[in-house]
Amino acid sequence: MRKIVAVFFASILLLAGAFVQGEETQNNKADAGKIVAKVNGAPIYEKELNESLALRFNKRKKFGFSSNTSPEVDYAIKMQVLDELIDSAVLSQAALSEKDLPDVEEQVNQKILSLANTFGSEENYAEFLKTKNTSLEKKKEYFRTSFLIQAYFDKKGLTNPEIPEEEIKALYEDQKKSFRIPERVKYSQVFIKAGKDASPEQKKKARALAEKAKKMLEDGKSFPEVTKELTEQAGDLEITGGDRDYVNKGVLPVKVEEVAFSIMPWKISDVIESKFGYHVLMIRDKKPAEYSPYEKVRDFLLRYLQTEAVRKNVAKHTRELREKAKIEIFLKKPETTTGNAETPS
Repeated sequence: MRKIVAVFFASILLLAGAFVQGEETQNNKADAGKIVAKVNGAPIYEKELNESLALRFNKRKKFGFSSNTSPEVDYAIKMQVLDELIDSAVLSQAALSEKDLPDVEEQVNQKILSLANTFGSEENYAEFLKTKNTSLEKKKEYFRTSFLIQAYFDKKGLTNPEIPEEEIKALYEDQKKSFRIPERVKYSQVFIKAGKDASPEQKKKARALAEKAKKMLEDGKSFPEVTKELTEQAGDLEITGGDRDYVNKGVLPVKVEEVAFSIMPWKISDVIESKFGYHVLMIRDKKPAEYSPYEKVRDFLLRYLQTEAVRKNVAKHTRELREKAKIEIFLKKPETTTGNAETPS
């Protein structure tokens, strides 16, 4: 079941990062800016929000989204990010206040050691962290908090969902079309490359070699033998060939596929011209379209259902923590919207 916890490890690290970042911001109030929210009295500063927003907009730019938004949209995005920071705060606070959690120092040390080894030494790693405006101690605190949150989730039973077999089977039946395996062929081929850049003379020579390959194959020579013999005569032309494994319908060049899925097994094809060159092939086996059996995809479906169950468990628990927490939001709305929420100094 630890694999399911690992699925959420990246998210846990992000939560821990937000919490540790908040701790550092509180220690540098002069640079923190205004308070935009409080969670059980603990402030979330404008600097934290802006840094999280910058991360969000960098991701948006990566996928082609513009960062030029209206005041209303900008406010909505800020509220969404602030909401995530509040989630981070309530989870972090709950984990740090929970009693009888296991000691995570060994995990922290092993994580730091693993990272330091990639840089040759802990000293080198510390120097690298300085270039990222952080330190070894801050990194340790980052992982310490993340491992505590993970241990907290485990203790609360959020990461060990039991999935009934009937539910897995129901998902299989519902998504069965997703596990359809197309018609397949296993084949042997001699291929003489003569694509769009080939000259008329090269194409003529390639075609002649392909016709020769067909005759040699019909005379009983194997595909590797024919490929080797023709390669010695090919000059500047590239020849490949031999036995190939199963290939799904829809993968081969169109003209090659038309022949591959229509001729009888063990029959040598005529020369086939594609945009890549000339092919001569023989089908060694065919398999009809089918569905992957339940037994083959069961573990995949189980992991999916477990992951979804963990996500829902964590979301539900976070909502419960928020209901018990004292949450104050001071983020000002743009002037074009209603409301006069004040930001404390």
